Amino acid sequence: MAGAKLAITGTENVGKTHLISQLTDALVMSTDNKAFKGKVPHFRYNEYTGIEDFSQIINDKLEAYKKKMGDYPKTLVVDSITHLQTNMERWANNKFTGFQIWSNLGKDIIEINDFFEELIDGGLNIVLTVHVQYDADTAKYKTTSPGQFGKNGGWISVTDESIFIEIKGNKRMLHFKTLKFPCRTLQSDIPASIDMEQFNINEHIQLLETAAGESEEWSI
Repeated sequence: MAGAKLAITGTENVGKTHLISQLTDALVMSTDNKAFKGKVPHFRYNEYTGIEDFSQIINDKLEAYKKKMGDYPKTLVVDSITHLQTNMERWANNKFTGFQIWSNLGKDIIEINDFFEELIDGGLNIVLTVHVQYDADTAKYKTTSPGQFGKNGGWISVTDESIFIEIKGNKRMLHFKTLKFPCRTLQSDIPASIDMEQFNINEHIQLLETAAGESEEWSI
């Protein structure tokens, strides 16, 4: 059965890492230049060195998780995909010149997403935390990605399921299908928004897994 793919979006310091810290049976790749504090198996990945090394490191860490826990994790988290992209851009600038910087960066971004899709086909859930910024000129939240990938909507565009976290007063609100925020879902039986304290991310991913399995049954 194929896994699910979920983006968790929001501005800085709204609780994206706090939310993924509630995951069970998960492995977190932490790409931010700070220690991951959640009580979830994790590893640091601070320097991008090419797609082959990237995929090999993830495969090695999945095997290490299995050796320690007795089975593979159900979910792989990249916290954050936005910071990973920044590290990829730094690598491309150091390795290439001129137009080759952006063409190779765009190529690697697409190949990383293809790699995630292969993991999903193998039954692993993928969760990506995505930083967004508010653009006052367009009155919308947006992500920044290079080339055609960015024009097509970046990391949010490559997943049908995206949650936006908003701090509203003294609450954190999760949005699933509110047009003013970068969120989206194919699930009809979930609310447009919910208080984070009433949300169980493990149950939500299980719902997405079930939906992915039902969709797979219709594949011809």
